[in-house]
Amino acid sequence: GNPDRPELGEELTNSFCRTDPEIAKQFARVTFLSDNRSDLPKLQTPSLILQCSEDAIAPPSVGRYLHHRLANSRFVQMKATGHCPNLSAPDETIAAIKSFV
Repeated sequence: GNPDRPELGEELTNSFCRTDPEIAKQFARVTFLSDNRSDLPKLQTPSLILQCSEDAIAPPSVGRYLHHRLANSRFVQMKATGHCPNLSAPDETIAAIKSFV
C-alpha cells in the first residue's frame, strides 16, 4: 500500500478483480511456489534492482539478497513506498532506469 496514494490500492484491486481466475491461479502458483534461488549465481545479465521503502510484499532484505547473489546487479533503494513504484513514483522509477541504461 501507499498511504499517500490510496487510489493506487483501489486500482490494483480492480485490476485483480478483472483478471481471469485461471490466469490469476497460474500467476499465484508460479509466483508463490517457484524457488529459483539456486539459479541466481548463474545469471550474468546486468540487472537493476529497484527496492521501494516500506514495501510490505518485498522488504529491503529481499532486494539486498538479490543484489548479493546477482553478479552484475545494481541495487537502488528508492524513496518510493509500496510495491509498485512504476505507479506510485513514476519519475523516480524512470530516473533510476535511465541511469542504469
